[in-house]
Amino acid sequence: MPTRPAEQPVILVIEDYGDSREMLKLLIAGEGYEVLTAATGEEALELIRQRNIDLILTDLGLPGMDGLTLVRHMRGMGGQMHAVPIIMLTALDDAVTNQAALKAGCTDFLTKPVDFERLGLMIEKLLQEQKHVRTR
Repeated sequence: MPTRPAEQPVILVIEDYGDSREMLKLLIAGEGYEVLTAATGEEALELIRQRNIDLILTDLGLPGMDGLTLVRHMRGMGGQMHAVPIIMLTALDDAVTNQAALKAGCTDFLTKPVDFERLGLMIEKLLQEQKHVRTR
């Protein structure tokens, strides 16, 4: 796997809607993170095979492979993917969807429209927790 400076975490944004994907990319990159993007689950899996990823944001409603199936595939890859934080983004705000996301292997979930301040805090917290786990 390629190496990169530890001070710039890599975040993968998986969102099929181009405007939302670009907005998330710009906002997250503005916080000092390297941001990779994918429009489909298949593109995301290819990026994961090529790069070290520190955190993943994925939409639930992706074309082809939905977000829940994608998360199960990612968790099934083993290695570091077992512990990478995954945040599910969804327009559905109900207990069934939230439980399904957690059961599939998501670390957390956030409802659309995205509260960017909350997302930023969530990313920071999960990356800090991840860093703490890696240094044990």
